[in-house]
Amino acid sequence: MIILITQDTELARAITVPLEFEGFKILQKKNAQDAMVEIFQNSKIDTIIFDYQQASTEIANYLKIKKLENGKHVPLVAIIAKKLLAEQIALFEQGVDDFIFTPFNTIELQMKLRSIQRLISLTQTLKDKEIQLENFKNITRIIGTLNHYINNALTPLYSFAQIANPQNPDDARRLKELTEETASFIGKVLIALRNMTQHQELKVIQEGVYQDIMFDIEKELNQLTQNLS
Repeated sequence: MIILITQDTELARAITVPLEFEGFKILQKKNAQDAMVEIFQNSKIDTIIFDYQQASTEIANYLKIKKLENGKHVPLVAIIAKKLLAEQIALFEQGVDDFIFTPFNTIELQMKLRSIQRLISLTQTLKDKEIQLENFKNITRIIGTLNHYINNALTPLYSFAQIANPQNPDDARRLKELTEETASFIGKVLIALRNMTQHQELKVIQEGVYQDIMFDIEKELNQLTQNLS
């Protein structure tokens, strides 16, 4: 969805009609404050177009809208006369992403917005890939840590099995108990892994939760190791 900020009825119609014909959804606002409220309430806003002729004294507000939109980059497009080169440079330095030069024709306007939408789609795809990569790194780290705990639990059991006398009822009973305890611990580790990961994404993302789970596993491993000693 596109927010169009202008009080000019004719300009709004010239922008809205051809873009809606192309399938774009346009929401007109007459000032920066109303636009800011809409952006915070509507997560579907992906582009801001504003009329420079009416907003030259409010440009700081528009840039503020862009920067405060919950970390999401919303392209900011200024409608401005092509001859105002110095103003264009100033706007670009302040953070405006693109321009619609007046006078404009319908084809030029449609192509401009299509190009912006493609960039938005590409940017979102790149962000999604970055999130997937970070999740993969975190999952790999978790698996490595849990594998370390499993190996630490198996080592004492393996050592006891090497020295245990199968003909000795006490050793046989002890080996059976330790095997069950070790298997139970490994089961809990695997359950922790299942609970923390789901469909290759971290399910537990709250700060401190990962550390708390690992602390519990470490505590139980220490108790198990003492039992195996």
